[in-house]
Amino acid sequence: MEPPDAPDGNLYDDGAVEEELHDGDNGVRGSVELKPLVSSAPRDGPVDPDGEDGLRPVVTPRSHRTAAAVARKNVAFAKPTETSPVEHVASMLSNEGVIDAMNRLQLAVRGAFARRELAVDSASSNNGIPLPSPTASNDNAESVVDSTKRKKMLLLLMATLFVALMGAVLEKSSAVSIEGEIEEGKTEEAFHVHSHMGHTDQELKIHQINVTGYQVHTLVNPSDYILPGTEDAPPLSAAKGRPYTPILNHFQNRCPTCDYAKQWGYFDFQDPDPKWDGKMRPQPDFTAYPNRDVPNSEFPEDAWQRSDEYMQAFLAEAKLLVNRSIEGVYAEYGVGFSQDGSITMTEEQMENRLKFFSLEVKEDVKQRAGGSWTTKQSMERTARRFIHHIMTGDTFKLVLGGHSAAAGHGAGFNQSYIIEAGHVLEPVFAHLGVESRAYNFAQGGMGTFQQALAGADLRSKEADWVMWDSRMTERPNTIINFFLRQAIVSGNRAPVLMSEGGSELASFHDIAGASVAAQDKGWLPFTVSEEQVKEVPWAAQYMQCGRGATVNCKGHEYTAGCWVEREDFKPEVAQNAIVGGGASWHPGNRIHKHRGRMIALIVLKTLDYALDKWVELAAKGGGYPIAEEHWHVTDYYKNIQEKVKEVPGCYGDIWKIGSGRRRNLEDDDFWPSRLCNIPLQGRTLWGPRHNPMETSLLSIMKPNIMGDIDPKIKTNAYLEAPCYQPPDRPGPWVVPPMPEPYAPLIGWNRRLTVEEEEHRQRQLRSRADGGTPPGKATEIAPVSEGGREVPLFRRGVNSTTRGLTEGDVAKESAKEKIIDNDTITPGLGINVHWGRPGVCDGSSHSWCDKKCASSCLLAGSQDNRGMVCFDGLSGWLVLDVKNVKYGFIGARMEAWRGANDVPITSGWTEVNNGGRGNYDKRGRERELHVEEQRRMEMEAMERMNDEIEEGIQFFGEDGDRTNTTRRLGGGQSCGVGGDYTFQYAINGEIMGTWNQAEFCKHYTRLSYNLDVIKFMDDVDKTGDFELAMRITNGGRGKVMCITHLYWA
Repeated sequence: MEPPDAPDGNLYDDGAVEEELHDGDNGVRGSVELKPLVSSAPRDGPVDPDGEDGLRPVVTPRSHRTAAAVARKNVAFAKPTETSPVEHVASMLSNEGVIDAMNRLQLAVRGAFARRELAVDSASSNNGIPLPSPTASNDNAESVVDSTKRKKMLLLLMATLFVALMGAVLEKSSAVSIEGEIEEGKTEEAFHVHSHMGHTDQELKIHQINVTGYQVHTLVNPSDYILPGTEDAPPLSAAKGRPYTPILNHFQNRCPTCDYAKQWGYFDFQDPDPKWDGKMRPQPDFTAYPNRDVPNSEFPEDAWQRSDEYMQAFLAEAKLLVNRSIEGVYAEYGVGFSQDGSITMTEEQMENRLKFFSLEVKEDVKQRAGGSWTTKQSMERTARRFIHHIMTGDTFKLVLGGHSAAAGHGAGFNQSYIIEAGHVLEPVFAHLGVESRAYNFAQGGMGTFQQALAGADLRSKEADWVMWDSRMTERPNTIINFFLRQAIVSGNRAPVLMSEGGSELASFHDIAGASVAAQDKGWLPFTVSEEQVKEVPWAAQYMQCGRGATVNCKGHEYTAGCWVEREDFKPEVAQNAIVGGGASWHPGNRIHKHRGRMIALIVLKTLDYALDKWVELAAKGGGYPIAEEHWHVTDYYKNIQEKVKEVPGCYGDIWKIGSGRRRNLEDDDFWPSRLCNIPLQGRTLWGPRHNPMETSLLSIMKPNIMGDIDPKIKTNAYLEAPCYQPPDRPGPWVVPPMPEPYAPLIGWNRRLTVEEEEHRQRQLRSRADGGTPPGKATEIAPVSEGGREVPLFRRGVNSTTRGLTEGDVAKESAKEKIIDNDTITPGLGINVHWGRPGVCDGSSHSWCDKKCASSCLLAGSQDNRGMVCFDGLSGWLVLDVKNVKYGFIGARMEAWRGANDVPITSGWTEVNNGGRGNYDKRGRERELHVEEQRRMEMEAMERMNDEIEEGIQFFGEDGDRTNTTRRLGGGQSCGVGGDYTFQYAINGEIMGTWNQAEFCKHYTRLSYNLDVIKFMDDVDKTGDFELAMRITNGGRGKVMCITHLYWA
C-alpha cells in the first residue's frame, strides 16, 4: 500500500513494502539492533517499571549531547496527573529558574532512581547479573520497595538538584516510565519481547488510541492548475500530476507497532481532552490572512493552539520525536543512542560522536567555524518560522539549485543529497502537522542563473530553506548573489539561505537580516579491509579508506541500481545494473546520503531549538497561544525583502549584465542591473521545475487556429501515462539490512489503512469500466469533431476551428488556406520538444520518465531540456505575457539549432505549407506522418540526453573544458544555416527586424550556455502583452528555439 505523499524508493514509501520486509527472505523483522563501530556494553536493567499515571511509554536518551552533558531542556516534558515529589519540593522554592530546572529534571531523576534501585536489587539477587524484569512479575518487588521509595526519591532529588545547579554530570541516558492509557473504558496494551545486543529481554507497552477520526480520505495535487485541454489526461501523466494524502493533524501517521517503534519509540500523542479524543478540533480560516497569520483572537475556543494541556503534551512528544530522529541519523553511522536505552558507548565512540556532527551557533557570521554552522540571530528567526508553520499547518519546503553533481547524476535522483535530507525531515514535520517537501532543481551541465532569472516561479514562491551548490559551473560571485537575492525578492517568504562554504552569506545576514547556515562534511569511520568493513556501520561502509587500506573504496561508490523486482510489472527493456552518470566529480549515492543527513541535522537542531523557545515564550507569556509578535511572519518576511536591496555584490555594482562574443555590446543590449532587486517571473520547458504545468512555457503559448499547441502529433508528453504504477520498491542500496538503523523510518513509523489505500486506488483508476493492466499505458478513447479526431491536448477546450472531414469535403478543404501568413497568428509549423514525460516536479514524490523504453526505470532523472522551435516556414510563435510590472521581457534563445529540430515542416516549400500545415493529410498518410513525427521526437529526446551529458563533460574534473566540441563556449554561433531574418512584435506591432548579423549583435551571453535576447526594457510599460516572433527569408535550415521566457 502506497501513501501518495511518501517518497519513492524508500521503506516508508508504502505499507505494502513494510509488509514485504516483514515477510521477506530475512524472516520476520523484530526489534532494531544497532551495530556500532566498536562493540557497546549493554545497559543495566530493564526500562523503568515505575509508572506514574499519565506518563508515556518512552525512554529519553541523552540525544545529541555528550555523556558529560547536563540534563537540559530536551530531557523532560511530562504530563503527570498528580503532584510528584519533585514538584512538591520545587513548589516550596521561590526562584522561578530553579523551579523550571527542577521540572526539566523530573523525568531524569525518576528514571535514574528506578534504574539504580532495580540494578541494586538485580545484582543482589543474581551475583551482580541483571535479571529479566517482566512487568507482570513486579508486584512483590514493588511492595518491598514502596515503603522506602518516596524517602529515597526525596533524598536523591536534593542531591540531584545540587549537582544540576553546580553543572555536574548526569547519567548518559534517562528513562521515563511506561504505562498504557485508558481508551473507551479499558486499557489497551501490547507487549513485545525482544533483546538488544545481548542484554536482558524486555517488555515494552504499546499505547493504542482511536485514530479513525483523524484519517484523511481525500487526495490532493500539489497544484490546482490545469493546463487547458488536458482535463482528460490519464493518471500520473504530467498534466494530471501525482495526488497525495495531505497532512491535516497530529495523529494520522501514528504507528506504535511499526518495526522501529520497538527500539526507537514513536509519536505517542493523544488529545488529553476526552471530549476531542478521536475527533478533529476546530480551526480558523488560515487562508483569509497573509501568510496564514491568523490573529490569536480568531482561534476557536476549543482549538488545540489555545489549550495549555494539549500544547504541553504535544510539545513533549515533539521534543522526543526530534530527539530520536537526530539520534537515528547518529546511529546510522554508529554513534547514536536508541530510545529504549539498549545502547551505551565506549569513550572512543563518544569521541567519534562529537566529531560526527557539530553545529556551531556563532554570534558573528564572519567568525570562523570548525564544522556546520549557523548564527544566534538565524536560530531565533528560524524558530519563529517553525513555530508559525506548526501553529498554522503551513508547508516547509527545502529547495536546492545546482549542477550535475548536486542533481544526483551517478547516484540516482531519489538518492541525491537534498532528497536524502527530505527523507529524514518529511516524517518529522508530518507528525507536527506540517507538509514538508525537499526539491532538487539542479540541472546537469548548467548552473542556476537560467532558473534565477525566472525569480521563484521555477523553484517555488513558498520556499523556506534555499541552498545553492553550483561552484563548478558558476564561478562569479555575482551569480551566487543573484540566485540568493532572487530567492528572497521573488518569493512569498524570506527563506533561510544556505551554501556549502557560506562565505557569500554574510551580507545577506548582516544587512538584510536573513537567516543563514552552512553544512560541513563531519566525521566518518575508516574502511581498512573487507573483513574490518563488516564491523563498520552499513551507511558508512567504503566511504573513507584509511591509509594502507586493502580495499578499493571508489569501487563501491556507485551502488544505486536500476530496478527492484516486483510482482505486478516486468520491464519490457532489460534494465542496466547501475544508474548511469558516474564521473570523478559526481559523488556516489552513499556520499549523497551522508551529506543529506548533515543537512537534515542542521534543520532538526534548529527545530529542536524552536520547540524549546516555544515552551519558554509560553511560560513567560502566561500560556498558549503565545503572543502574535513571536510567531507571525508577514512583517518579518517583508522586512528582509526590503533590506535585501541594500546588499551589495549583485550586478548593480557593475551596472550591467551580459557580454558579447569577441566584441563589445552596445549599452542597450545589456540586461539591466535593476533585475537584481525586482521580483522576476518566468516560464520554461526545462526541468525539473516547480508546478510543472503552471510554469510550462506552453501555459502562455497561444494555440493555432486549429486549437493545437503542437500540431505534429495526436498526443504529447504531457498526456503520456507511465509504464507502471507507483511506488518503486526500495532498493538494497537505499534501505540497510536489519538490524541496522534507518533514520527516515525511525521518525516515520506510519502505515496506511486499508481504506485509505483502496481510496487511492480508486483515484488512480483510468476509467470507470476498469483499470489499466499492469505495464500498459492508459489509452483514452478518440474524440471526434466534424469528422476529425480532436488532439488530446485540446479536448474539452471550446474551439472555433472548422472541422476537416474525409472524402470530397476534405479535398476541397485541403485546397483552402486555414491561415493567412501575413497576419500575426500562431503558425501551423511550430515544433514543441516536450522533454521527459511524467510528473517531474523536482521532489521525491515525482513520477518522472517512467516510459516503457527506459533501461533504468529507477534513475529518476529529471534533467529536462524541452523547447519550442520554428524555422522560416513555421509561421509566428505567439506568447501571452501577463502582469508585467517593471517593463521588462527577455528570453533564452538557441540560435544554433538545425533542421532536424523542426521536423514538422519536412517537405514544405511555403510558410505554413501554403496556409494548410499538415492538416490536409488523411487516412494512412496521416498515420504515417504521425508515426514519423513520433519517431523523430524520440530521436530528439536522445539528442537531449546527449547534450546534457556533453554539457556535463564540458566542465570535466576541475573545470577542464577540453573534452568536448559542442558549441557551448564563447565561440557559439548565432545560426548555422546561413542568413535569415528574425522578427518580433509586441501587441501586434513589429518592434524589430534583424538579419543574422544584427541578431548576433543583440544576442547577449549572461553565463555559460545562457544566451538571451531582450524584447522590452522600459519601466513605464506595464500590463499584459502579446509577444510574437518568427524567422523569415530562411526556409527550413534557418532555425530558432526558445527555452525560457522572463519578465518583470
